[in-house]
Amino acid sequence: MFKLVLYFDGNAEYSSKDDSIINTLKKINKKWEIDFEVINSSSLSEDKCQKLKSEIRSIPPQVRGKIVSSGNHILPLSRQKNLNLTNTRILLFYRYDLPINVFPHLLGMTYNTIEDHLNKILKYGPRDYADAKGLLENPIQKILSEFPGILEPNLQFVDLNVLLENGEIDILCKDEKDNFVVIEIETIAKDIAFSQVCRLATEFSKANDIDMDKIRMVIVCIDFSQNIIKSCKAADVELYKLKIERIDD
Repeated sequence: MFKLVLYFDGNAEYSSKDDSIINTLKKINKKWEIDFEVINSSSLSEDKCQKLKSEIRSIPPQVRGKIVSSGNHILPLSRQKNLNLTNTRILLFYRYDLPINVFPHLLGMTYNTIEDHLNKILKYGPRDYADAKGLLENPIQKILSEFPGILEPNLQFVDLNVLLENGEIDILCKDEKDNFVVIEIETIAKDIAFSQVCRLATEFSKANDIDMDKIRMVIVCIDFSQNIIKSCKAADVELYKLKIERIDD
């Protein structure tokens, strides 16, 4: 179901360094029985390079963030939009042979390294890690941004992918009382989603000098863990579960 593929340039300076990445891949394989592959770029044909670039770009921007190098951030693609393997390894995370994430990447203001995310996969397992930012979130975001009224009557869309210093608000809306509504979209909402929406709402409040009493915190999900219900109630975070309703003739 899941697979990790690490690409590298055998002539690059980083190749001679002690490779904790390979060791972590082995630990993930042993603990979670996930296949992994390590591929030297010297073995890649031009067609395979083009396919790799296409796979990287096929991952929703809300998941993989920025992938073209700029400033001090070394990312999978160079400024000329070529594979940047001379400067960094590139890791792809697959589910059912479809790429669902790539590292390193820049999401909002956060630079996500290969090492950090391999350690998260090692700790939480591939399924929980993938569900935290799953493939369903992009279409849910699109639907809610175009039809916010399905969540609440008179809810008005303001913006999506709102960049903050330490993260990104999936959707920002306003309700009929002129309160801002910070919406976090999750496939399966767990405690990390609760922490995320609280942190983003607080940062949005400080950045825009808006009282927290004028900001609502909302999580929209396909499903949720039971642990999150108590946390949401205690912190006044609204939890919504999407469902499909059959309409009979």
